[in-house]
Amino acid sequence: MKLDYTMASHPSLARWVINSIEVDQSENDTHFLFVSEGEVMLKSSNGEFLLVEKSFAAVPGNFSLDGSGQVLVATLLNYTGLFTIGGPIEPFGRLKYIDGCSSTVLINPLRRGEPCLNFLYVPPGISQTPHTHPSLRIGLVASGSGTCQVDEGTFKMEPGTVFCLPENKLHSFSAINDSLRIIIYHPDSDVGPTDDSHTMLNNTFVGKKSAKVLDVIRTK
Repeated sequence: MKLDYTMASHPSLARWVINSIEVDQSENDTHFLFVSEGEVMLKSSNGEFLLVEKSFAAVPGNFSLDGSGQVLVATLLNYTGLFTIGGPIEPFGRLKYIDGCSSTVLINPLRRGEPCLNFLYVPPGISQTPHTHPSLRIGLVASGSGTCQVDEGTFKMEPGTVFCLPENKLHSFSAINDSLRIIIYHPDSDVGPTDDSHTMLNNTFVGKKSAKVLDVIRTK
């Protein structure tokens, strides 16, 4: 399955891969992967890596997958990210979110405004306040069950369910008798380091002054 969101404000593609895929002609793009079930061998210019269930990755450029697994691939066009492999996801999110939910940034934006991959935990008995996001969301239910409410109706959410929410789409997730664990690709972000504020810069001191305020030594 392949869904085309190249006309969105952040041109993206969503692929649902079963067992194998080869993606070429994608040298200038970055792909965000999550293994929903099984395991696959990832091959790219960075080498060969075994991705197991509930692991995730960011892969710039062309790549292939081969094995016995099911994988969500969300692609941001014309963006070069940093090759990353991580996982497995944890039972709960590390950051407080809304309505008792929590989240973890699995793949952080390299710079403020750049893409990220997030994990959302919805506890049993929770129904989120209906809300929107200013950009596209591509997601996958990693485990648990529940529903997603949109204008068109209520849709069942279960492991392996893939969904795409256009920008500014009103929606809410609910977990009734079970929890919901969801992986969500964001093509943009409003947090992250900048040239004027990042850990290396802010925590470099000359005497008692941070390099952040010492323009004379700041890289131009």
